[in-house]
Amino acid sequence: MADPPTQQIEGLSQILNPTNLARHSKAKGRRRQSSARRLKGDRFRRGSLRKYSAVRRNLKRLPKIEGLKAHNVARIKPRQRNGALLAGLQNEPEIAALHSAIEIQARIRELIKLAKEQGYLTFDDLNEALPEGITDADDLDLILTQLRRMEVDIIEASEVDRYKDGKKDEEEEEEEEEKTEVRFETLDDPVRMYLKQMGQVPLLTREQEVQISKRIEEAEDMVQKHINRFGFTARAHLDLAGKLLEGKERFDRVILDKKIESRERYMKKLPRLCKQVERLSALISQQYCRLTRNSNSPKERCNRLKSLQRGIASLQRIYPNFYFKQKVTEEFVHLADDAYDTLRYLQGEIAKHLRDRKKRLHLENKVREMEKDLWLPVSEYADEYQALKGWARQALRAKTEMVEANLRLVISIAKKYTNRGLSFLDLIQEGNMGLMKAVEKFEYRRGYKFSTYATWWIRQAITRSIADQARTIRIPVHMIETINKLMRVQKQLVQEYGREPTPEEVAEEVLLPVDRVRAVLKMAQQPISLQSPVGESEETNFGDFIEDRGAENPSDMTAIVLLKEKIKDVLETLTDRERQVLEQRFGLVDGYSRTLEEVGRQFQVTRERIRQIEAKALRKMRHPTRIRQLEGFLEAPGT
Repeated sequence: MADPPTQQIEGLSQILNPTNLARHSKAKGRRRQSSARRLKGDRFRRGSLRKYSAVRRNLKRLPKIEGLKAHNVARIKPRQRNGALLAGLQNEPEIAALHSAIEIQARIRELIKLAKEQGYLTFDDLNEALPEGITDADDLDLILTQLRRMEVDIIEASEVDRYKDGKKDEEEEEEEEEKTEVRFETLDDPVRMYLKQMGQVPLLTREQEVQISKRIEEAEDMVQKHINRFGFTARAHLDLAGKLLEGKERFDRVILDKKIESRERYMKKLPRLCKQVERLSALISQQYCRLTRNSNSPKERCNRLKSLQRGIASLQRIYPNFYFKQKVTEEFVHLADDAYDTLRYLQGEIAKHLRDRKKRLHLENKVREMEKDLWLPVSEYADEYQALKGWARQALRAKTEMVEANLRLVISIAKKYTNRGLSFLDLIQEGNMGLMKAVEKFEYRRGYKFSTYATWWIRQAITRSIADQARTIRIPVHMIETINKLMRVQKQLVQEYGREPTPEEVAEEVLLPVDRVRAVLKMAQQPISLQSPVGESEETNFGDFIEDRGAENPSDMTAIVLLKEKIKDVLETLTDRERQVLEQRFGLVDGYSRTLEEVGRQFQVTRERIRQIEAKALRKMRHPTRIRQLEGFLEAPGT
């Protein structure tokens, strides 16, 4: 039930004021209406009418308040309504009516409080709560009307159970709507949805981590065993080893460094391994071709099958000496997927061309060629492939369990690297990548917990992503380490000196050249956008305050224009030939300075004559009467 507004409570108090009660009592003849009709207009049932009539009959038995005058009540101020004053005025009828009105207000407040607690009022509650001061039906109508306006439900006592059930259903619907809104809000917020799903996965104990690690190890070993059974695995090993020898493949991407003594010794040993694989794979291919011949007797077929199995077993013992990583095995699994898809396609094409003998034989020959490459018939390869995929799914499922149980660790570490240029979701993503790498490299036999091991991988992944992606202009990782070192030293010197240290002081502390320190500190500055707003108005951009070195300086341009005008005025004092010679020689007209010969050809005189004219004109220009006009421009730019 909604809380009654304060304005409605004040309205109810005004109705219960003795002045208003007296006014209603005087006007009851003019305004009296049938209470049954009023209640019917308010949609009360007949049972409510009967109960209402019983309340009225009880009220009529009470003594009426007579002699209540509005002007007498109005004369009594609130301050005068204390116990001593009222005790001296007990015999006045107006004061008795005032006591009754105050009691009515108190009873009505109790009714409102009861309605708040239980959500409704019954007619029995009204009959018990109304005091003797209310004896008129119109006053009762006003009180009931005001209660209904305050959204107070007035019901029969027999309808209480049904009313409670209806309210309970409404509350359940509201709760369901709130839950739906919460679910939609969760879907709208990816971070909240991620955290909610993450919280549903329980943490792992040390024993559970070991158990999952054993499952991963067993599944990966079985995948390795099944993939080494196929013929294309030998070619894949030879191709990858050839890329390593030619330098076309990164060593650390495919080789387990911790399994080998040194790279040099491994690279020397690799050609010998390749020759062994080539020899055995060629021998196994020959044995398989002999095995598939129809002329073989059962005993001979059995012997050749044993020889084939011995050759494959010998080849499988050589594969681990390559020390390829698990990701290389996963790439070999993709080769098995391609071979399986190709066989299914060929079998489907054969089924489509059963009547086309030539096409069917061509497709069957392709299938037999693939069987020679696989060292298995189609049916056996399908069984081996399904077993391979089953173990691969088990390994993936176990890794997923380990990752999901440690997502909280990623969140706790990512929180420490916020506000460094990457959003929180990006930090979580990079941390999860480090967590997956930790799952692949975890060695449970060493005895420590997985979280201890994974923390370093997660931190390394997050810090590397910040170094690579946080800045608009990428800085190499080794430079990031140098910058961090300089920043630490700079903060330490600020605490010692109480001021910003100079580059020379920082260089002396870190034992680096001063030029190197200056370059690193300049590199450490964060870039800022030219469109970044400046000030509170945000009408001015940062780019407006940067000097355009390519633009002309307005003051310099003004000085040059004035200088040109003054020079022109001074040149006007010379003869026409002298003025033209100086303009041509110094490029005062078009900016191109001409030689003596070029000016001489223009005036059809010798270069010597042009030199004489130029010298005479310059002497005239140096005369005090002329030079005085140009003295102010001696320090001007461009002069």
